[in-house]
Amino acid sequence: MTGKTTAYAERLSALLRERGMAPARAEELVAELTAYAAEAGSPLEEEFGPAGELADQLTRREGADAVDGPGDGPDTWVWTADALQEVELLARFGGQGWEAERLDRLGRFVCRRDRQTPLRWSYRRETTGGRHREQLTARLATEGWELFGTWGPFAYFKRPEAAVTGPAAQLSAPPAPPRRRVYFAPWIFVTLAAAVAVAVATVLLAGSGAGLTDGASLAGALVGLTAGGLLGAWAWRTAARRHTG
Repeated sequence: MTGKTTAYAERLSALLRERGMAPARAEELVAELTAYAAEAGSPLEEEFGPAGELADQLTRREGADAVDGPGDGPDTWVWTADALQEVELLARFGGQGWEAERLDRLGRFVCRRDRQTPLRWSYRRETTGGRHREQLTARLATEGWELFGTWGPFAYFKRPEAAVTGPAAQLSAPPAPPRRRVYFAPWIFVTLAAAVAVAVATVLLAGSGAGLTDGASLAGALVGLTAGGLLGAWAWRTAARRHTG
């Protein structure tokens, strides 16, 4: 944990206690948020905003939970995935009763599930933009599909299964909320590591001379990295289109 993260966590814990939250519960919440931010790879303040505003939200939520009781109200869950997996995962989690309410500013799916009467949801992702997106949204609305978020070239739609199957869409025994929040294929990390290795090797070769002038080395590095980036983007977009549905 970095010094900045530690300072934020300590301030948030203190603010929660000042607002009347039990110290043990405050420490538990701060630990959960810190672990989540670490898994997402984002600083706490970037992930959750100013500590004072977050403390207000958490204490209001805890107060509502205390009134409703532990078995009432919705479960909430935020997750993300790479473009090649998210369509399949949306189908899986929709079948478990998770409704994606929106995409947050980092492109993650913000979901909820009613604890008393969970319903199955269907999802679809379309590659579209501009005026065509508006036309597509209007056409799909006649079939019960609702646009709940956009990210880059993708538009995401949801529809309650009850619109198709009626009462059969209700779940009698949904599984527990997933503990995992990040779903990235291992090859993505391998590709990133390989790109970093190539960049480092290029810089080292340029620094050692390698029979080239500094200008030529730099130009070669830029051309190589640009070509690699464009090739990777083309491969990702091609594969993502194949998985769009």
